This record gives sequence, structure tokens and C-alpha cells, in this order.
Amino acid sequence: MDLVIDTSGITFQVGRGFEARLDKDGVHRRDKAGRTNLPLYAVQLIAFDEGGAETILVTVATDNPPKVSQGQSVRLERLQAMPWVQNGTNAVKVAYRADAVVPVTAGKPPAPAPSGS
Repeated sequence: MDLVIDTSGITFQVGRGFEARLDKDGVHRRDKAGRTNLPLYAVQLIAFDEGGAETILVTVATDNPPKVSQGQSVRLERLQAMPWVQNGTNAVKVAYRADAVVPVTAGKPPAPAPSGS
């Protein structure tokens, strides 16, 4: 089941740029679940909405992650939440994955959220 998040009321800024996702042996992980076999990269983002802010780590399968810098605004394409339970505990965690993280160019504000009322 895909739990896709509606990001229309959320703005995102980069906390830390893309880093390769490595397995326990230091080998670059690849997208086997999505069946693209592309390398996996993660970017730290700060998500802002009317209730405050939260820092999340978002994984993307790509050959070439975009160049982003701290504080830069980005938009996400198809953000998914994937709950999981840590082995040996009852601690529920959430992993985030997106189809793409797209830098918002300077001088071009993000698209406004659609009005729901």
C-alpha cells in the first residue's frame, strides 16, 4: 500500500544536501523495491506548515541527485510515508521517499496551495 502525502500546504527547505544511502558494508544501496535499480540518495528537509516545522529525511532513487544548498526551497514529487517497526522493539518509525526533489529556482516562488474552501 502506498501512503502518498498531500504536500500542497507544505513548504520544504534543505537542511543538508544529498548523501548516498549505504548498506552496513558501505556499499551504495540501490532501488530494488521500485525495480529501477537506480542508486538511492537521501536529503534532509525541513517541512513547514501552519502547525510548525519538522525535519525529515527523504530518499530518492536517481543517477544524478540535484545540487541543493542549505536553506534552498524545493518541491517534492509524490512523497510517500512508509511506516516500519524497529527490530526487537515496538517503536514505530516512518521512512519518507519521493519520486523527485526539485529545486525551486530563485525569483520563482513555489506554486500556491489550492484553496480548499
